[in-house]
Amino acid sequence: MGLFGAPRNEGRRTMTRLCQTDDLEDGSARGARAGDRELLIVRTGGQLRAWLNVCPHQGRNLDFAPGEFLFTPRGLLVCPHHGASFDPFSGRCTDGPCLGAGLTPVPVVERDGAAWLELPADER
Repeated sequence: MGLFGAPRNEGRRTMTRLCQTDDLEDGSARGARAGDRELLIVRTGGQLRAWLNVCPHQGRNLDFAPGEFLFTPRGLLVCPHHGASFDPFSGRCTDGPCLGAGLTPVPVVERDGAAWLELPADER
């Protein structure tokens, strides 16, 4: 297994280990980094999703403290700055100042209890 953040080639794609996920409960999130990008890794409906950690409203991070995220009782991700709510599965803003906008998706796969950023080898 590669080290955290260390890319490895697997055929025509590059895999970069982002974070452990074997202890990430459904309806929760954790932060990760890929190069100079901050990411948000969410487990929702038993599936792993990843987004840039940026609210489309004003470009501010979605965590209220490093790696700490807010969720409504219904499981929506909440921006701590202006209260925008996001569906953690689709990334769409369902309420707030950026209604209808969406989070920027990041391609991840889950393998061996970790989230891996997966990019074609020519996009790293």
